[in-house]
Amino acid sequence: MARDYTKYTVEGLAENLNKRQLVFEIVKDYAAKNKPSFEELQKVFPDEIQGGKGFIRKESEVKDSKRFNMKEPLSIKNGMHVVVSNQWGENISNFIVLVEALGYIVSESEVLKPKNIGTGLIDFSDFEIWSIADFFQSKEENEAELNAIDTEIEGLLDKSPKYYIVGKIFEKYGYEYYRDDIKDYFSLAEDSDDLLSLLQEKSLLSILIEKENLTGTTISSENLDFVLWFSSYFIHALELLIQTDNKEMIAEFIIRQSISTIEDNYNVDTDMGDWIHDITLELIESLYNLDIKDYDEECEIEGDYFGQANSMGYDYNQYSQDVIDTII
Repeated sequence: MARDYTKYTVEGLAENLNKRQLVFEIVKDYAAKNKPSFEELQKVFPDEIQGGKGFIRKESEVKDSKRFNMKEPLSIKNGMHVVVSNQWGENISNFIVLVEALGYIVSESEVLKPKNIGTGLIDFSDFEIWSIADFFQSKEENEAELNAIDTEIEGLLDKSPKYYIVGKIFEKYGYEYYRDDIKDYFSLAEDSDDLLSLLQEKSLLSILIEKENLTGTTISSENLDFVLWFSSYFIHALELLIQTDNKEMIAEFIIRQSISTIEDNYNVDTDMGDWIHDITLELIESLYNLDIKDYDEECEIEGDYFGQANSMGYDYNQYSQDVIDTII
């Protein structure tokens, strides 16, 4: 969903706030004035106001740090530190209803979407997942540049759904790009069971190469279209398959994103090793903050789901369980 650029003022507290700032400033003010316990604070600001990812968490228990304001923990009763969700879009209306009942007076003003800015900020000339994630992080403290990047991503999505992954990575900074047309584009099946059946018949890599008419191209890390399409299809498929809560299947699905599954059927560049699997791991690290190098223990993949039996130098089963726990 496109960002609406609304700014908010809280009477007697702060003005010109974006959604994330609005929520944080009010929770901070409430905590400072009322000195609540963690349980009391959660009762006042319940999870259902934010939605599925949670509202307020103990700093020490956060697993998915990109969804919370980890840089500004709040100190509450008994010296406990808590952090506040930074995931706000349409759910901001729920929050405003809640805090107005608490006595806060919130007003808003529509800021016109900037024109003729945000073009060319994202460098696609040497595109890599890790570098685009680092680029976005480097702009984290500059709201004007974040807004300009947001404008550029909106324009890219208007051109092609292949840019879905760029928006997906940028969403961790509080922006949203939910579009029904893009969701439908990447929906290869109606539910996780149907998708699993489909992917057991044909690999995700083969499906996207043929669907996007890439059969006549060289499949390489320098093929921007392939990298964007693959990244977008993979993440969309992963987040649907996750609903099965089956770590062995997810581990095998992640491992299956490999040059070895397509090199005999397409013109694939193999000079750089298994760069497709490298991209897969970079996507998971960039989106869910999970680094495979933190799972330095061997594991056996039985191949029960995709016929992809392997002995792995990292514990992909535990890695996949953490991916599941992060997304669900």
